[in-house]
Amino acid sequence: MKCPVCGNEMEEGGLLIDGVAPGWIPMEQFEKKGLERLVHTGLRTIGKTNLLLGQTKVPNAFFCKTCNKIIGVFDITNHLED
Repeated sequence: MKCPVCGNEMEEGGLLIDGVAPGWIPMEQFEKKGLERLVHTGLRTIGKTNLLLGQTKVPNAFFCKTCNKIIGVFDITNHLED
């Protein structure tokens, strides 16, 4: 995959998260501070969590050595109603 920032080839890999699964929230919620941000009920999580190891694996992440950036195309693992 070509880097959208510099155009160089990117290295394919994945993300390994220790602890809590990563998730996406809308910008208006993301910009809130403290407890206001924590009460969001529409978190869209990504990755497959192994509770025994306490890790979440997220495939389809690409690293650009030139820009030192990671980009990815991630499947949502929970499907909430809008």
